[in-house]
Amino acid sequence: MTGKSESPRAAPSPTALSALPAAPAVFTGREDEVAELLGALDPGVGGGSESVVISAVSGLGGVGKTALALCVAHAARGRGWFSGGALFVDLRGYDNVPVTADQAVLALLRALGVGDADLPPTADEQYARYRGELSSREPVLILLDNASDPAQIVPLLPGEGSGHRVLVTSREVQDSLPVRQFRVDGLSPDASRDLIERSLRLSDPGDRRVADEPDAVRQLAELCGHLPLALLIVSALLRRRRLRPVSTLVGELRAAEDRVRALRAKGVDQYGKELSLRPVFDVMYARMEPELARVFGLLGQAPGDSIGVEVAASLTGLPLEQLEPHLDDLTACSLLTVFPDGERWQLHDLVRLYAHTVVAEDPGSLDEAAEARSRLVGHYAQRTMSAVAHVRPQTDDVPGDTFADRAQAVNWLNAERTGLLAAAQWTDTEDDEHIRNTLRLSYYLGIDLDRRRAFHDWVTVAETACEASRRLSVRQVQGVMDSSLGAALLASRRFEGAVDVYRRALGLFEECGNREGMALAWNNLGLVLREMRRYSEAIEAYGHSARLYGDLGNRHQAAKAHCNLGVTLEDLGRLDESLVALEDSLAICMEFGDREVEATIRNSLGIVLRGLGHHTESIASLTHALGLCAELGDWHGRAKSWNNLGLTLKDLGRFDEALSAHTRARSWYVFVGDRRGEGLASANIGAALRAVGRCVEALSATHQALDLFREFGDEHDIAFAERNSAAILKAHP
Repeated sequence: MTGKSESPRAAPSPTALSALPAAPAVFTGREDEVAELLGALDPGVGGGSESVVISAVSGLGGVGKTALALCVAHAARGRGWFSGGALFVDLRGYDNVPVTADQAVLALLRALGVGDADLPPTADEQYARYRGELSSREPVLILLDNASDPAQIVPLLPGEGSGHRVLVTSREVQDSLPVRQFRVDGLSPDASRDLIERSLRLSDPGDRRVADEPDAVRQLAELCGHLPLALLIVSALLRRRRLRPVSTLVGELRAAEDRVRALRAKGVDQYGKELSLRPVFDVMYARMEPELARVFGLLGQAPGDSIGVEVAASLTGLPLEQLEPHLDDLTACSLLTVFPDGERWQLHDLVRLYAHTVVAEDPGSLDEAAEARSRLVGHYAQRTMSAVAHVRPQTDDVPGDTFADRAQAVNWLNAERTGLLAAAQWTDTEDDEHIRNTLRLSYYLGIDLDRRRAFHDWVTVAETACEASRRLSVRQVQGVMDSSLGAALLASRRFEGAVDVYRRALGLFEECGNREGMALAWNNLGLVLREMRRYSEAIEAYGHSARLYGDLGNRHQAAKAHCNLGVTLEDLGRLDESLVALEDSLAICMEFGDREVEATIRNSLGIVLRGLGHHTESIASLTHALGLCAELGDWHGRAKSWNNLGLTLKDLGRFDEALSAHTRARSWYVFVGDRRGEGLASANIGAALRAVGRCVEALSATHQALDLFREFGDEHDIAFAERNSAAILKAHP
């Protein structure tokens, strides 16, 4: 020992280093992402021929990119892949003053053992020294966290040497660089629950709130949009309020005027980051060019859970060629997620709320957003009317029809369903044209909801439309909306309410002298009265309807009223009169080419012909009805026809065929979600099984029917099932 201090230049460069922050203390639900990233980082991949492989993890701010990258980096180091060490630098790309590559290289050189006295004087020389240090090392993993600009990344890439790997995290896709790109989205509901539970139990192993309040935890995760940062924030809030239930926080977040701003907690996370969501989104928004920010705010007005290109164009008012680059930019910075078909996009729930908030906070944007919603409602009204014309064929052509066929129309209705339902509630406006378009949308959407048997949604939409129609002070419009609500209530088996609404509609049509509206209201009132088994009143109502339609010269609608009259006469056992009414109606509907009503009539004729003992004709009529329903895609009609066919076959003693028909009917009822119909088919299955001596199965089917009937509280149906059950027990105690 000379007593002379050693020069830093003489110190040997370290052969291994680790500058990684600690792995995340709470991490879950990323098994697939971890496996994929480890596969990309494996130095053995490529047989050593690749000098550098860059992997980039992109995703929304707060989605957990840093936690994922660090978890993977520690796992890779644990496997002994990077014997040359691991480097880490937080580029703070979304801070007010990001770290530049010139600043980052100095930190990396120091981590590589280069002392300040040995640092080259210029940036270019420093980068060269950095690459030189890496070239002589065993494989090194370089983690560049929170990059916002390729200019922060490129100078820090290794040069010579093999086996080095670079892992970049960014809110933006690094599409200008030759990288393997990974996209990270929110957690699954189960992983969200696990993250909250692990966070709480890490602090207090005895915290049982997640296990004790599973529904509240599920709601809390949904309010967080399954975004890891938001989940960590609510976990911190729950730790602070140790003795308060999860449901309390759920209530606070639901009531918050700005949920994004409400998602904040005191302190910082494991990596020194603020536990607050709003600043993360504010930085994202501030980085946008003005036109992109405008498009973002307008897309945030979209009512559905996804955004089609038509909706985006309607909201923004932009032609496709101008819109698409903005959609691409928003996707690249992780604000939109594009679907595999490239035709639909999705905004994260919290991002959507944020977009609403920034528009609401900017008076200059409010009017433009209102105009955007009005444009979209008009677009939705026209497209829904066009789609419904294909799904439920109309006599008249629809102006501006853009659907090629029924399948395309159904696909559009399916894709836009949540958006249509939400837009139909947009009635808080003084713009009469907007309200009229909302009413048009509600009316035609109701027809589709009836097809889907989505009766709860239909009632909600129709009630909103009725309230909105009162503001127009147009009696005829109010009557039409009341008629739509009455139909929804009838379909929901809320008969008393339907009677009240139909009578109100009848009065409105009488006030404005709309005889066609009166005829429709009488017919619809008859439908409800029949369901309530007030048959005499129903026959009287159908008579009013048929006479009014006859006076108007509307033979087609008059035939429909006579069809309903024929069905009611069958209920009363007046089969000969019913047969005449139905056959007359059938001839007229066939003359008009109305296959939908033809199918209904042929089904009813099958019942009447069976009652008259004309079983061969009954089977022919019901088989014809089945074929029409199949052509029309009327699965509910198929269920009815199979059920009625089963009854005819049972009368003929063809029990196995009857059982098969009723079983098919039950399957179709289950498919369309008609639980009362499922009960009727189950009861008939029980009767068919009893006839062939399979009494244990018969009793099981009958009890299933009874349980279904009790859901609706229909005493007639319940009594029917109880009689069947008693008959089975009596025959085979």
